This record gives sequence, C-alpha cells and structure tokens, in this order.
Amino acid sequence: MQPYLITTDEVSKLARTMSVHIDTEKIETYIRESENIDLKSALGDTLFLDVKDHPDNYSELLNGGSYNAKCGGKRFFVGLKTALAYYTYARMVKNGDGNVTRFGFMNKGNEYSSHSDFKEKLMAYNDAFSMADQYLKECVRYLNDNRESFPLYRGNGGLAANRITCRILGE
Repeated sequence: MQPYLITTDEVSKLARTMSVHIDTEKIETYIRESENIDLKSALGDTLFLDVKDHPDNYSELLNGGSYNAKCGGKRFFVGLKTALAYYTYARMVKNGDGNVTRFGFMNKGNEYSSHSDFKEKLMAYNDAFSMADQYLKECVRYLNDNRESFPLYRGNGGLAANRITCRILGE
C-alpha cells in the first residue's frame, strides 16, 4: 500500500499555488488527516483501503473525467486527488498563519510579510473546505451513478456534515 493517495507536489498542483518552503512532513500530516477524516468517511473503509492498495484500478475515480449519468446526460468531476488536495490545503491554511510559507499564512504587502488577521484566515479556510466538499460530493455522485463498477462502495448516496460552523459576532 502506498502511503498517501497524493504527493506533496500534487497538493500545490491540484489545489492553490503555495510556497515551496513548507516542511514536507507537515504537508504529509495534513494529507493523512484529510484522507482518514474526509475521504474515508465518504468512501467507506473497504473501498478506501482498496483504492489505497490498488490505485491503478481506480484511475478515473482518482483523477476525474466525464461519464454518462444513469439519469441521462453527461457529467464531469475532478476526482478524489483534487478533493484531497483542497482538504489538505484548507488544513494548511487553518493551522498555518495570504500565502502558506514556512513562517505561516502570511500577507505580502511590500518587501515585508505580516501575519494575516483571523477573519482572512477563516475566510480562506472556509473557501478551501467548501471547494473540497463540492469536489468530494461530485466523486460520491460518480460512485452512486456507477455502483455496478464499485461493488465495495456501500455509501448511502450523500455526505454527512462533519464540521461545526461558528460565527463571530461583533468586531
């Protein structure tokens, strides 16, 4: 079994551009968390483990493509790798302190960088997680439309919300 479904280089290629000065071990931690928390719950343990063990058998699911929906029409999805890249990027934004650099999530206004304020960080995190959720929903829809090709998939056709939304009132 390969350690992760994507590499650290694929995170920056598939999600938003990031600084290359981020510690690889830190990115791998966020990839692992995203796989185990977000992807595994959507795919189910059996399919998730099979995808990790035999990624060549799941090329379209991992990389996306277009397919004919069972209800008619053609659909397109970007694949699990892109969803995973955005979940990983979101965790980097949330846990870093803008651009993600080795110094954290920074705002570059001139030759000096400054830490971004909490609202900007939260907005970037929420945006990245929202995109990741949408991409994962497209993958789940692909699995539901092609159940006969994925006998290990036991999904119920939707994703459960796994986040709590907190709103800050005032300044």
